Amino acid sequence: MELAGRKLKDRAMAAMNKFKHNMKGTYYSIADIPTASVQELADFIQIHPDTHEIKKHLLGNTYTFFRLNVNNYRFYLETTKGRILQLDGSLNGKELVSYRSYRDADDIHSPFKLS
Repeated sequence: MELAGRKLKDRAMAAMNKFKHNMKGTYYSIADIPTASVQELADFIQIHPDTHEIKKHLLGNTYTFFRLNVNNYRFYLETTKGRILQLDGSLNGKELVSYRSYRDADDIHSPFKLS
């Protein structure tokens, strides 16, 4: 019985998180606030021509580190095997995003403000 209760609680939490992300996205859209998700921003950073990329082989794994400074925006991205490990972004010194895969995995597609 306890297992069924835990499953129900997990499903309810997942539904609430999805609802929260949808509401946030709708609000930003209505208010005409520029937004992006962690995944969208990571893709942008990786293909931008001004991005500085460094690859390191550590403990048998290849890690890629990206830095991008453009128009007062500063971004730092760490990936391995196509997986986003860390993403930090700021505008004029004000933090826009701080993503850590071990902490924020559920928020990878959640919109955040770019201003």
